[in-house]
Amino acid sequence: MHIQDFEVDAMFGLGMMKQGVLVKVIKTIESWLMKRFDVVSTISYSMMENARQKGIPDSRVLFFPNWVDTGFVDPSISGNAYRELWGFTQTDKVILYSGNIGKKQGLEIVLSAAKHYQERKDIYFVIVGQGAHQEELVQLAYDMHLHNVSFHDLQPYERLPELLAMADIHLVVQKKSAADVVLPSKLTSILSAGGHTLITAETDTELGILCEKYPGIAHRVEPEDNAAFIEGLDYILKQDTHRPNMVARKYAEEYLDKDMVLARFMGELENLVVRKKGVRC
Repeated sequence: MHIQDFEVDAMFGLGMMKQGVLVKVIKTIESWLMKRFDVVSTISYSMMENARQKGIPDSRVLFFPNWVDTGFVDPSISGNAYRELWGFTQTDKVILYSGNIGKKQGLEIVLSAAKHYQERKDIYFVIVGQGAHQEELVQLAYDMHLHNVSFHDLQPYERLPELLAMADIHLVVQKKSAADVVLPSKLTSILSAGGHTLITAETDTELGILCEKYPGIAHRVEPEDNAAFIEGLDYILKQDTHRPNMVARKYAEEYLDKDMVLARFMGELENLVVRKKGVRC
């Protein structure tokens, strides 16, 4: 079993279901189901610990992170085509959120920041994606009379490098209650593109530890804090965002490259077969 997100934990953490007998029943079923598998893999060390806390022995928990094709998503790609398509100049500062638009992201903080910068004629916020919270967010932007925010559908995968290259700042936004039960998969591509990223995460979470261990890989601020979010944007806006973030790019090349991650995973699967059957693949 591979777990990309601990959706049950996220649902309860976001208050989408009240605590009670039903919660205990669902968590019991989840734990029972996970224990039926020979191995449970997931994408981060904190999520591996979550699996252990649900009763999965350490010997059956496997690290299988999201990967990225570092040859495909490369800092040398130009984002000019998207800037021209969506009406941005080369001197405009484009702040991009791309991904799922749901409650666990807490994207209202992005709209609050857009309101703060509304008098700046060179700063624009672009939200690309779809999700259950999309209509509500679009309506909120309309109600706030935000003229510096635009919404776009998901773009073709083959144009992903161009989309990422368009942005001066990338946003990885989550609520506190979603920390370490979900991990934004888009971050791998942002890092490979050498993006300048603002992350909302607490210091003791997976993303917080990443930022502390690799200074310069991204700029972290506390989640659900409008003032800190704006301060973080101010900090990155002062940087030369036309140059790629090579700390991020180097990390992607060393730890997230597709071929490397898959080769390691295949080795782990072979070891699993050896342990289970006593034979070599």
